[in-house]
Amino acid sequence: MAYAVDLVAVPEQAIAGIRERGPVDSLISRVQRLRRALEKAGLQPAGPVMARYFEEWREDGDVDYEVAVPVLPGPDGSVPDRIGEARGDFIPAHHAFATAHHGPYNGLQAAFAALAQELETLGYVAAGPATAVYLRGREHAKDPSNYVTVLRLPYAR
Repeated sequence: MAYAVDLVAVPEQAIAGIRERGPVDSLISRVQRLRRALEKAGLQPAGPVMARYFEEWREDGDVDYEVAVPVLPGPDGSVPDRIGEARGDFIPAHHAFATAHHGPYNGLQAAFAALAQELETLGYVAAGPATAVYLRGREHAKDPSNYVTVLRLPYAR
């Protein structure tokens, strides 16, 4: 599958997330833990689930990654440091290469590779964790061919 890669501006975003090292196939259980922590704290997600990969994404083996959701900051513009086992944080505004993957999650590696290739072709370097934003996934579509995941890779010149 060929991927169209675009340059996008990503605005600052308040998030709540759980970062751990572990297998990527534990992502679903981590999302469930995050949702329980938010519910106990009375917070609602303000956007789709995302995974932020702090090292190269791979389907097998342990990876350092965070499962997160956008949250609305409080009236003073802050988010709680701790939300149960999750933590609040801000993703700073940045520019990123982005592409959309349509289909099952086992095809994400090729989409990440397309972003890395664009980075190398232009002579840029990665400037932060690669992010997968799950726009339409298991919760929204029973057929994996209908999943939509946007992948972003921050860059620096």
